[in-house]
Amino acid sequence: MKQKCPVIIFLISLCLLSAFSVSFAFSGKPEEEWKNQTMLRMSVPYERSHPTGKAAEYFAGLVEQESGGRMAIAVTYDTEPGSEKEIVTKLQFGGIAIAAVNYFSLCEEIPEINRFIGSYDSPQEAREGYRELTGEIQEYLSRERLELLSCYRPDYRCVATKERPESPGDFTGMRLHAAKVLPVSAYLVNLGAEIENFERTDLLRAVDSGFIDGSEMPLLLYKRAGYDKVMPYVWIYKDFLAPDMLVASTVSLGNLSDEQRRLLFRCAEETEEFQIRAMIEAQKERGME
Repeated sequence: MKQKCPVIIFLISLCLLSAFSVSFAFSGKPEEEWKNQTMLRMSVPYERSHPTGKAAEYFAGLVEQESGGRMAIAVTYDTEPGSEKEIVTKLQFGGIAIAAVNYFSLCEEIPEINRFIGSYDSPQEAREGYRELTGEIQEYLSRERLELLSCYRPDYRCVATKERPESPGDFTGMRLHAAKVLPVSAYLVNLGAEIENFERTDLLRAVDSGFIDGSEMPLLLYKRAGYDKVMPYVWIYKDFLAPDMLVASTVSLGNLSDEQRRLLFRCAEETEEFQIRAMIEAQKERGME
């Protein structure tokens, strides 16, 4: 019994030291400072390594730095296919404050902004074109309780299929999933394809079972959720380039001061060049630039 005493004393001392360390860690920041920090939730439907995912992380760090720690943004990287629709809904009702959303995802929820989709010759030209239209686009976003903060460089888009298409004529009779975006649907129909629309969580099952033959999507998302394993062939096209946009909930913005809103807009604008560089680098790796 006496031999166990030193061991017991050592364990008790270790527990007390650990408790003291945890207490010290949480007390390192004054209680008043915790109370004064504004925390905002942000969602991104990409991996952290995606150019827009990287921009989201940069944006969050910039906001905390510029606010002197008085504002913080918690970023969630939701890589589950189909998350885009859920993210837009959460934005509209203030469930999250900010999100990076592809323009086509916004079009599915706000069909009126389909009219602003154009055909561009390059990602840079597409970004500049959408930036010129932000005032008109914002009119429609405002009705859905959304505020546009930034316009990013778009990814190329592709059609992933089970069978290899050698030429545009090989799409004749194919059944393809596509977003509910009129110009894209028209483009695919002109190739001879038939259009289907699935919740993305059911997409792989639909392709795997042979119900459809493939799907239209952004090129950098092609490998997400095993798309490349079910649809091994990719047809890249450049007719419609849709940028990701940094969008805020007007419900959430209404709870901020004028100074905080200005800071968010300023930091969001600064992330544009960061995202552009990250996207160009990713596109060069794909041999697209």
